[in-house]
Amino acid sequence: MEPPHAVEDKAWAEERLGPDRVRYAYAWRTLRQSGARLIFNSDLPGSEHSIFYGLHAAITRRDKQMTPQGGWYPQECLTPEEAIRAYTSWAAYSAFEEEETGSLQKGKRADITVMDVDPVALGQFDPGKILQGNVVLTVAGGKVVYRASQ
Repeated sequence: MEPPHAVEDKAWAEERLGPDRVRYAYAWRTLRQSGARLIFNSDLPGSEHSIFYGLHAAITRRDKQMTPQGGWYPQECLTPEEAIRAYTSWAAYSAFEEEETGSLQKGKRADITVMDVDPVALGQFDPGKILQGNVVLTVAGGKVVYRASQ
């Protein structure tokens, strides 16, 4: 799933799916309550690929203009931790790679993205600021593959 789809599709989804069926589209909290592990990614070029936009949309169910107030079907919001897991450890699980990647542990591939914001803290107290985040460093397989200019 791509979290930005929910906040981008909100303008037309209910009209096309109907008020009853739309409740089951983008139903992240409902899926979590059933025990499902969600897998998030980007849909480049269909939507902006920013991890910050994805995390923000998953946590708030709001677009970059912070609408709608309170979020679109806010009962389906995820916690910051769940949103991060959907991009990391749950994605590794879905690829049968949870023993090699998906979390920071000794013996696993060092696939790390360092951000200049804390999406867990911001997601709880000021989720709009997640959108202001930047990637500082990316490590893949233990090698630096991206470093922001200083």
